[in-house]
Amino acid sequence: MSHAMNNDKLNKHFWVWPIACYLFLGGLGGGILFFAGLFDFIFAPMIGSSIGSVFALGIFIGVAALGIGSFLLVFELGQPFVFLRVFLSKTAIIKWGAVLLSVALIFGFVYFLFYLPPEWNLFYYSWTWIRDICCAVMMVTGICVVLYTGILLSSFKARAFWNTPVLPVLFTASALSTASALLAVTAGLWPAPEFLILGGFAAVPMHDLSEIFVEYLHLIDTVLVAFELVVLLVYVVMMYAAGNNTARKMALQWLRGSFAPLFWGGLVICGLLLPLFFYLSGGVLATIIAPILVLAAGLLLRFMVVFSDVRRPIPGEERFYSRLPKGDETFLFANDSKSH
Repeated sequence: MSHAMNNDKLNKHFWVWPIACYLFLGGLGGGILFFAGLFDFIFAPMIGSSIGSVFALGIFIGVAALGIGSFLLVFELGQPFVFLRVFLSKTAIIKWGAVLLSVALIFGFVYFLFYLPPEWNLFYYSWTWIRDICCAVMMVTGICVVLYTGILLSSFKARAFWNTPVLPVLFTASALSTASALLAVTAGLWPAPEFLILGGFAAVPMHDLSEIFVEYLHLIDTVLVAFELVVLLVYVVMMYAAGNNTARKMALQWLRGSFAPLFWGGLVICGLLLPLFFYLSGGVLATIIAPILVLAAGLLLRFMVVFSDVRRPIPGEERFYSRLPKGDETFLFANDSKSH
């Protein structure tokens, strides 16, 4: 086997599109649950009523994103029943991810059930303490899931382009940005009621109330997009300046190689600069176009990072493969010449 063939095997993409989608959906779902819980935690005491109904549809999408992401993760591992052993492991980092995903998914779904149309009668009014517990748990586990998606990749020391503390920061900023973008688009939609009773007596139109929170979310996402742009550029430049040749070569692919069109055109310009400009401009560009671009950029970022998994050779590995037969050595054909 030739040296080139060995390199191809070593650099094979063992994690492909399901993992990229899982990282995106996990970050999106976790970010949605975090923001929805945080807004309810902050504003509910101020207005005398839970505001979960404003983000009910977004919460459902967040829970669905976590569920689909979990399915993709198990599907990619190829042995769903063996995957249950992950919960029994004491040290595997993926165990904490599985636990956090499960808890966030369950408590987020129960929290969503409280905001279904009242005629469904799923819960008694006195059970609001359950809703408050679910709100707190989904908020904490949601942000933990967001952090986990970046920490998972950065823990692989052999993957030089991943092995940096900047990657969890980048993934966190991107996940929170996509979450705020989706919540802004879905705020006040079904199953939100037409009016929300504040303080037990004042009926406020849901449309007016949701517009207030949409403005907050646009402001938050503007800050997050700007921060993500800075972190992204720092991440790639830092990898380019790294002493590790593997990380440097991969950064060159992003800056002016095969990944450059996606990096500059897809991420930097369409995914970050344009949404930033649209948010500052306002109007339909801010309410519809910018969130769509932010979500697309979040997915593209995960795909680019996952497929930048070139492995750093271990000490002596290149020397070993350089000494392997190339396939045209004379001694390999000694028996053939004797037979003739």
